[in-house]
Amino acid sequence: MNDEPLVALKDIYLPAAPAWWPPAPGWWLVAGVLVAGLIWLTFRAYRRWQAFAPIRSAKQLVDDVFNSDTTDILVVHQCNEILKRLLVLTMNQSQLAQESGDAWLQALDRIAGCEEFSNGPGRVLGTDRFAPNQVIDRTGLLSCVNALLSQVKPPPTARGRDA
Repeated sequence: MNDEPLVALKDIYLPAAPAWWPPAPGWWLVAGVLVAGLIWLTFRAYRRWQAFAPIRSAKQLVDDVFNSDTTDILVVHQCNEILKRLLVLTMNQSQLAQESGDAWLQALDRIAGCEEFSNGPGRVLGTDRFAPNQVIDRTGLLSCVNALLSQVKPPPTARGRDA
């Protein structure tokens, strides 16, 4: 018999490390939720981008009108037309279709959250645009219109239910 029984023992072998593939079912679930979330976020971002397209277009049209070499009164008429079309046709504010004069200016003030249309350079968008020899502050009007366009938001139906 052997005097030292420990010599006959074999070395300790550790089991092989688990492979990374295939992942456990929990990781498949996490990956599925992440992919579904990314698809949903992409869809929402695209819908939001589409909903704000009329506002981006109106901003571009206003910039083009103000950078053109047309007369001041034509700039005012075109600017008024752009705002009316944006608000009535694309923003579903059909109650503004018949507004003109001071009522139109008050509606613009309410949307913009300021008083620049009723009491400032935006007043030329009302009945003042028909006055003879009207002096128009282009930069003031442009700042008023840009302030208004920055406050305009698409209707909730265009943005989605919870946007």
